Amino acid sequence: MLGLVAGTASFAPKTIAQTIDTPTPQARVVMTNNQKIQLFVQPVQVNGEIAITDAEGHSLYASTMNLKKGLGLQFDVSGLSAGTYQMTLKTGSEVVTKTFVVQVVPQESFVVLNA
Repeated sequence: MLGLVAGTASFAPKTIAQTIDTPTPQARVVMTNNQKIQLFVQPVQVNGEIAITDAEGHSLYASTMNLKKGLGLQFDVSGLSAGTYQMTLKTGSEVVTKTFVVQVVPQESFVVLNA
């Protein structure tokens, strides 16, 4: 069984070279109880590039999407191997990255006393 270590988190915009023409996206990432990660982006008048990569930088998902109406995506991470991954959202010169870790959850043991 795999578990995902990542809490509810917000993307804090990290400005590399923000210009007046490039609005800052308001986005947040949420981990669900069923091994899925949800990405929500408020409407902005630009396209966004979304990518998920593993620790070695191999691309697992990449897509360019219009963000004019906002965005809500869900990613099933139950099939990922244990390891560290990054989700990146780029809009113009803005780059926001969230790291998450998939780890194996050890089997739990229970002791029941009989009367």
